[in-house]
Amino acid sequence: MLQRVQVRESLSLRMLVPLALASLLAAPGSAFSPAMLSWRTKGGAMLSPSRTNSQILSSRIIGASPSSFGAKCARQQHGCASSLSMAVQQTSKFMVGVLGDLHIDPRKMEDYETGRNQFLPTLQEGLDAHGNVAMVSLGDLGESKSVRPDETAELFSGTTECHKLAAKFLGSFGVPYEVVGGNHDLEGLDEFETDEANLYMYLREHNKPSPQFMRQIAYKTLLVGLGSTVFRDAKFTSHEVTIDDAQMEWFEKILVNHPSTDGWKIFVFTHAPPNGSGLRVLQENHVVNGCCWLNHSDEKKCSKF
Repeated sequence: MLQRVQVRESLSLRMLVPLALASLLAAPGSAFSPAMLSWRTKGGAMLSPSRTNSQILSSRIIGASPSSFGAKCARQQHGCASSLSMAVQQTSKFMVGVLGDLHIDPRKMEDYETGRNQFLPTLQEGLDAHGNVAMVSLGDLGESKSVRPDETAELFSGTTECHKLAAKFLGSFGVPYEVVGGNHDLEGLDEFETDEANLYMYLREHNKPSPQFMRQIAYKTLLVGLGSTVFRDAKFTSHEVTIDDAQMEWFEKILVNHPSTDGWKIFVFTHAPPNGSGLRVLQENHVVNGCCWLNHSDEKKCSKF
C-alpha cells in the first residue's frame, strides 16, 4: 500500500525489502520474514485452489463465459498445485519469496532483472532441496504515471500492457507465483470504464480464478491472499484497499475449516495492513486520506480484521 518513496533505493533493495505489507495469521511459535518464508513441518497433501462466487459474478457482469475464462484459469492453477503435491508429501520444508510494490516501469527493466537475479540462487536452493517453492506479489504492479510521456498521459498501472509485463516478470522466477491486488492494480482508467472490466483483465493476465488465493505449501500450512477489487467505485478514496464481502466470507470459511487447534498455520498476504496489526503506516498520507487499513472507510468491516 505504501506509495513510492521520494528517495529511491536501488530496485534490487526495494524488491528484497517489500514496501507493501504482508499480514500474518499463524499459530504460536510460527516465524515470518518479510523477504523469505521458510517452514519445517511434516509431509502432507496439496490443496488446489477453487473458483469462487466473486469471480463468477465479475464474469457475468461483463458478459464473459465462466467456462471460457474461469474454468481455464482454474485448470491452470490446479495444474500448478498438482505439480507440487508430491513434493509436499515427501518433505517437511518450503520456501516463499515475497515481493512488495514493484511499480514496474518498462523503461527500467534492467533494474528489475537485477533484483530478480538476487532471488534466483536462493530459490534454486529450495528447488534442489525440496521443490516446495513459490513467489507471492503483494500488488501495485505497475508505475502509476505515464511511461511514454512524449506520446500519452495515460497511467501505466492497471493497463493490459502493465499486467502482461508484470505476469511475464513474475513468471520469470521459475516457480509458481500468486498475487494480490493493490490500490494501483485497477488504475487502467483510460482503457477500462468499470472496475469489473479492469478486474477481469487483471485476473485473466495472471491466470487467477478469483481475486483471492489459497495455496497449501506444506503439511497443514497455507498461504492465503486477499486482493482489492474496487477503484472507481470506492466510497471515499480510490486508493483504499477494499476486500469485498465474497472474499471475507471465503476467508472466514478457510479459518473455520483449518483451525489452529488442529495444527494449521495460515500466512495471510494483503496489500494494506489490517487495522490493529501494529504495523507502521504513513500518518500524513494513508491515515489522513482514509486509505491506510483494509476496508478503511467502513468502520465495521475495518474493525473486523
